[in-house]
Amino acid sequence: MTSKEIYNYLQQNKVDQLYKIFAKSFAWIDEWSEKMLTGDLLDENELAYMLDKSTAIYAKLCSVVNALESYMERVLNNEESKFYQAQEKVRTQDTSQAKALARSKVSDVRDYLADFKSYFLASQQMIVSAQSRLKRLTIDKGARGIDYTGEIPVEETVISDDLIEDGQKAWDSE
Repeated sequence: MTSKEIYNYLQQNKVDQLYKIFAKSFAWIDEWSEKMLTGDLLDENELAYMLDKSTAIYAKLCSVVNALESYMERVLNNEESKFYQAQEKVRTQDTSQAKALARSKVSDVRDYLADFKSYFLASQQMIVSAQSRLKRLTIDKGARGIDYTGEIPVEETVISDDLIEDGQKAWDSE
């Protein structure tokens, strides 16, 4: 979803419809965070699925969160500007009144933004958790020698002193 599409939803006061579009993603994050919370041991396939799905949700929510923040900032600034332009003389107390008026114009967007941002951050943490659990499983398998998928260590070649003639060292170039 592009920022222009999101902006159109906001302009038409349909931010609730935007929320409904992502409701399945929010439910998925809730479901899988509950699995992690209750201690259900996830196997490698489930972790890989969780990683892929969390990454996709993160990518989708990133543009939405950024667009919502941008829209909210724009409306806040525009409303304050309109208020100041309507005043003949701006007094100190007018600034707090202008900010309050501007905040009231974006209160619904701010509430939705908080939800989108919390799921955005939750998906980010799920990515990190899945990556670390997958790495731990891979290391554990390697330590046990079961289905090891890491690199095979290269054997070191040790030059013994028996191979060196008359006390000559390898760094001696004579």
